[in-house]
Amino acid sequence: MSFLRNDAADVIPPFGGERFPWIGGDLQTIRHFLRHDAPVPDSGEEVLIELDDGDRLLAAFHPATTVRSKGCVIAVHGLAGCMDAQHIWWLLPQVLAAGYSCLRVNMRGAGPARPLARKTYSAVAGADLVPFVDVAAARDPGVPLFMMAHSLGGTAALNMALDHPQTAARLAGMVVVGTPLDMVATAKRFRARRNHLYARHMLIALKDIAAGVPDPDLDQLAAARSSRSITEFDDLVTAPMAGYRDSAAYYSAASVDRRITDIGIPVLVLQGSNDPWVPAGQCLALPQPTDPLSGLSVVVTRGGGHVGFHEDRLNWHIRATLAWCDALADRG
Repeated sequence: MSFLRNDAADVIPPFGGERFPWIGGDLQTIRHFLRHDAPVPDSGEEVLIELDDGDRLLAAFHPATTVRSKGCVIAVHGLAGCMDAQHIWWLLPQVLAAGYSCLRVNMRGAGPARPLARKTYSAVAGADLVPFVDVAAARDPGVPLFMMAHSLGGTAALNMALDHPQTAARLAGMVVVGTPLDMVATAKRFRARRNHLYARHMLIALKDIAAGVPDPDLDQLAAARSSRSITEFDDLVTAPMAGYRDSAAYYSAASVDRRITDIGIPVLVLQGSNDPWVPAGQCLALPQPTDPLSGLSVVVTRGGGHVGFHEDRLNWHIRATLAWCDALADRG
């Protein structure tokens, strides 16, 4: 059995299991960090979005390469990522080949959008995803819209669906991959000694993001530079910027595990059993669906790491996502 749980067995392809040399959760996780071999996409159509507070969002739209578009996939990156992350570059050609258009988004202040925003994104930044749904609908009108979000971007996407149900209702479905549903448990897992190198790498990335803020608040910049852990960074930077007193309040508010069943659109949760960052137990505890194409469906693979899922072919989660989108699009 290649799954610990598979609520979408009639829809998605089987997971063939981990293959040499990418054996174990850590190697599954870091494969794309070790080998930057994703196909480099064309730049697409640049999309700039003005926000009410003066910040701007940046995305790139790629039209379907088929005669008729089957839908539009809004691709959302994870923490310290951007629209040019390896997992987004791997996703794009498969989405286009399957007959969909794609909107690659930068969350606020991410990657090439860093000079455009004084604030940065977080797990509660669901409101920043709302304009991207508007853009997708305008660029590819009359087709089903899907959102595929990775890691912490998935937490933000789920919060968007919960806090902005009218926007969520415009989506035919949402897929979240390796996503923290319980931010408190995920933060605890990330603080484990075995994840020290991951945490160190992520903290450096977060400090780089903070240092790139245009016209920065000097006190906030000093706080970012002095942070010795991700929790401390979230205490001093992320939580106050998001409107919370400290990291504990921020993690609690961002968690969706107790609310996720209230989302009114189809949601597919893809999770690896040996994800070193996100505990799979938070997914296994969710209720079983009555219909995998109308509510919440959970798929936990045996192995797969954090947004890895490398079997005899790379990136099984992309094929699973597109199969699920096809089924929803066919259902109409």
